[in-house]
Amino acid sequence: MSQHTAGAVVGDARLNGFHFKVLALCSLLMIVDGYDMVSYGTVISHLMDEWDMDPVTAGTLGSVALVGMLVGGLFISPLADRYGRRPLMISCVTIASIASFGCAFATGPEVLGALRFVVGMSLGALVPNFNAMAGEIAPRRAKALFVTLVSSFYSVGGIGAAIFAIYIEPVWTWRGVFYVAGLPLLLVPLLLRHLPESPDYLAARGDRERLLVVLRRIAPERDDLDDVVLERRPEQAKARLRQLFTGGNALNNVLIWVFFAMCMLLSYGLNTWLPKLMQTAGYPLGSALWNLVVLNLGGMVGAIVGGWLADRWTYRNTLVLYFMLASLSLIGLSFNPNSLVLNALLFVAGAATVGVLAIIHAFAVEYYPADVRSTGVGWAAGIGRIGAIGGPTLGGALLAMELPFQQNFIAVAVPGVIGAIAVAIVAKKKFRVPEPAAVN
Repeated sequence: MSQHTAGAVVGDARLNGFHFKVLALCSLLMIVDGYDMVSYGTVISHLMDEWDMDPVTAGTLGSVALVGMLVGGLFISPLADRYGRRPLMISCVTIASIASFGCAFATGPEVLGALRFVVGMSLGALVPNFNAMAGEIAPRRAKALFVTLVSSFYSVGGIGAAIFAIYIEPVWTWRGVFYVAGLPLLLVPLLLRHLPESPDYLAARGDRERLLVVLRRIAPERDDLDDVVLERRPEQAKARLRQLFTGGNALNNVLIWVFFAMCMLLSYGLNTWLPKLMQTAGYPLGSALWNLVVLNLGGMVGAIVGGWLADRWTYRNTLVLYFMLASLSLIGLSFNPNSLVLNALLFVAGAATVGVLAIIHAFAVEYYPADVRSTGVGWAAGIGRIGAIGGPTLGGALLAMELPFQQNFIAVAVPGVIGAIAVAIVAKKKFRVPEPAAVN
């Protein structure tokens, strides 16, 4: 009687309704992340006026949520490798929604900063796990596309934040943007009912009974699932973080951290400061917020196209291309082009900066094996938050220096070059793990 691993069953499965249901749930969670992260950029001008904040203070406040994401990615996300993705994801979206709604009642920068830190910490743990989940239930031929498709919905959340700001702020002031941020609480009953546990997690834990339930939904066409063997690595349970730096993994791991950081610096920096940068160039606030919509539309298209490219080309080549496009489009924006060219460049910049965020998550999900995946992706995303923290802070510092419009965008283009170099020199080898022991 033939035997199969759980990974082989998932990889060979035909797409069905279960795949699309999990994909939809993960995409909804990414919308929550996009909305919460971009929402601050849509209200920053109002907060600076109402609370009399200078650009550096406003940029620092914008970075608080990203510090929280760093903490969540480093220290909370890895808990999913021990307790499961499902309970951690549901807990994190609940806490993030309550804290985001609380931001609407903030009376000053200190209260808002504390609440944004909680939001960031929850999302920092949530994002690596639903990205991992999307990759872990995907057939082999669609793995990159699944993760990048989910990640592309970050832009849907960002677009939603910008559009809500345009139409809600005149009625409910900036607080209305955060009222809306509490709505994801309505997702919790849906997640409790329909979100499965990761098959890779169940296989690594040796939980055959629950694993077979999930595999029968992933591959209902198969009648040989009782012969699945489990790949358990119990001896590694206490050494997940150390594995990232042993067995020849250290160089690649550090380089992955570098291009995560550069990608997030570009993405979060632009989403926080683009409206204000455009205002300094003479555009009215409403027009500047629409620039944010164009940027995130580009991000959505760029993420989907990037996933398609990565499945047919390579992650390495796709990432280098995207980082170079990011730098070139931002340099093009520095020439203050006419409206048509401006929007085209913003679309490309969004595709290459917000879009590359999706591709690097897909790369990390593919690169790290199941039993260290939440740790590996969580730490990559967590360390990447250093770049994300630097984005809003860098934008605030540039505005405070009152540099010419052109120099602002040229300075922002530099991380794209660094990211391309880091990707280009990543060694072409897979993550090294000890040989697993098969368990019937």
